[in-house]
Amino acid sequence: MSVTRRKITSVYGDFVSDITRLKRFDAQTQRNFTARGSPSISRWQLYQLTESIFFSSFRTFELFVRDIFLLYTLEKRPRSGRVVKSWLAPRDFLHAEGLIKSSMTHLDWTSPDVVIERTELYLKNGFPIKVPYTSRLSLLRDCKRLRNQIAHSSKEALNEYKKVLQSYYGTLPLSIPRVGAFLLEPDRINPSKHLLIKYLDEYLYLADNLT
Repeated sequence: MSVTRRKITSVYGDFVSDITRLKRFDAQTQRNFTARGSPSISRWQLYQLTESIFFSSFRTFELFVRDIFLLYTLEKRPRSGRVVKSWLAPRDFLHAEGLIKSSMTHLDWTSPDVVIERTELYLKNGFPIKVPYTSRLSLLRDCKRLRNQIAHSSKEALNEYKKVLQSYYGTLPLSIPRVGAFLLEPDRINPSKHLLIKYLDEYLYLADNLT
């Protein structure tokens, strides 16, 4: 269902709250699995819940990008106060979405390359979305690959998922881990956090820079 948004700050605040809740859910999941004596969830359930948290974060970020993009086409200013120039002249939030959608059945907000191309079409110099997106393009592409592998595990999705694994491990593991297991691997830069939290923190970093 389409929701009419009016303020960049409210969209940002809602996004931060949603990601923070997912991080708390992950922490609780970790505690339930590592509880002494009798863990309340199995390893299979741990992987399933980890994938669910990642999938939810991906969807949350997708909706966040959709909302701020449409607000920027209305020339709403980011928190910095800098002027945004739109090449559209929509009446309101939903009219902006309709203009961009045109005859398409839906708008893709999941592919970073598509979002960047859209900023170039509708926002002068792509500001304020293009630069932050481009700076994290590789990571955003990996998030899409992980999301697709969770969603449908097709041959194409698996081949793309293997690119993420090869980048992380340096070579493909003999046994391809399910996404939930991979997301529990330690971050290479900060081993104190696992990859799921790395991705959630990257979403928060991007949201801060996009607004």
